[in-house]
Amino acid sequence: MSSIVLAMIVVMVLLLSVTGVLAMTTGRIALPWVRKGEKRPRLWGAGALLIAASLTMAWLVPFRGQSLLMLAGLLLTWRAQGWRHRETRPRELIRQEQRRQT
Repeated sequence: MSSIVLAMIVVMVLLLSVTGVLAMTTGRIALPWVRKGEKRPRLWGAGALLIAASLTMAWLVPFRGQSLLMLAGLLLTWRAQGWRHRETRPRELIRQEQRRQT
């Protein structure tokens, strides 16, 4: 690998590792542009750590092992950001609304 590519990978691994550990321990993401739409920071931190691990293992293991880790990390970060939580309402509120309608 080129030394420039290697340096960029090392910087990305360090950034993802530090933000992933901080998100998992504190429950808050250190990157402000990611923090805005984030609902589950600990899940995002686990995904960031998996992505960092896959980038670290890129030159050590075959493509299959590295790609599985990358896909798992991307899935966790997508799950943490992309899917919305379904808010459940207490049964009492539902009953009150039904009484108002009748």
